[in-house]
Amino acid sequence: MTARPEPFFSWTARRVELRESESAVLVLDEVVPVGTGTARLIATRDDDGDYLALVVGDVADRHDVAVRGVDEEALLIEGSRSESSPEILIGLRAAQSICGCSDARHVDSQLCLDGPIRTMIASIGVRSVVVDWYHVMSAVA
Repeated sequence: MTARPEPFFSWTARRVELRESESAVLVLDEVVPVGTGTARLIATRDDDGDYLALVVGDVADRHDVAVRGVDEEALLIEGSRSESSPEILIGLRAAQSICGCSDARHVDSQLCLDGPIRTMIASIGVRSVVVDWYHVMSAVA
């Protein structure tokens, strides 16, 4: 058996390949100042709700762009503190969802399986993203 060369490997994160055919209608796409640079604030809406993200750095045609969830109210603050560029920050609501699962796990499943967050990110031209799969909170429970 011959293994394909894989440039990305992690025990705690997953790479998600995105297709160009995936696209969402963005209800917000604005350039905003963060720290010493600029970022794009994007949002989409579907039947389940609104989704907000801050794109730090140039992500067009990039592979292995880091994605992490942050509190929705601190999205711009976290973006100005971002140490890895490019990076995509997904705004998470402070309250847990109706199903009792955390928003971070919901974001992970939407990115890895399918959902409005995945199509929103694919619509800005990213080729692949890396999402943390292991959360400290899940290890404690």
